[in-house]
Amino acid sequence: MVRFLLPRSASGSDVGRKNLDRYTDGDWRAAAPTVQAAIENRWRVFTECEVCELRILADLKRIQAAKGSGYRLWGQTAKCRRMGCPGRVVFHAQPPGTTTTIVMT
Repeated sequence: MVRFLLPRSASGSDVGRKNLDRYTDGDWRAAAPTVQAAIENRWRVFTECEVCELRILADLKRIQAAKGSGYRLWGQTAKCRRMGCPGRVVFHAQPPGTTTTIVMT
């Protein structure tokens, strides 16, 4: 059974799902701090290149296999996968049940 982690406020209490715009970056970061947590909580993660704007879904299981389950995507960048592009990609997350995306910087 998958247990969804809800963001918690700074005081440690659960933050409700009604006002997603009131979640802070820290709340989102605490809800899925690692690749393993993002997989368990079924977060959709994609990358976007800052140069060519290529957007692709991130293969979290592949990242987990290469980097380990404790790897943190927050604040990470990677080389763009488009041939010839010199850009770097930034990770974006979309928690289940939301329409907003969070830049994982």
